[in-house]
Amino acid sequence: MTTVLVRRMLVLAMLALLANQATRLAAKDQKKEPEPYALLFGTCFNEQGFSLPGARVIVELASEPAVKMKRKKWEMVSSPRGEFAIRLPAGHHSFKVTATREGFKPAGTMVSFEADERQDVVLKLESSSTEK
Repeated sequence: MTTVLVRRMLVLAMLALLANQATRLAAKDQKKEPEPYALLFGTCFNEQGFSLPGARVIVELASEPAVKMKRKKWEMVSSPRGEFAIRLPAGHHSFKVTATREGFKPAGTMVSFEADERQDVVLKLESSSTEK
């Protein structure tokens, strides 16, 4: 009977230890503040003004950052409504935004951020065919 009692006490002690550790980890995660970010939102259109889904959008860091960044290039595809959005590092940065799609000439622009703000861009891709 003592062996059963010792086993139960050990199990209870282990459960209390695990609960304490889980509480500490949860408290640590709550203290962590989210990192600020800049938001680039854009829409791709064709020359008639219709949205252009499936355009490949590449965002490249154009300015040299003051601190080392993990990424310097982001890629995405525009939605069925021709839209795209991406989180970029907050701060004083410039980015080159380029959109391409088969059958269209590439379109691009430069975007600058000062802090954690939102910038909206419109990219108009012209048809590469000579027929109009």
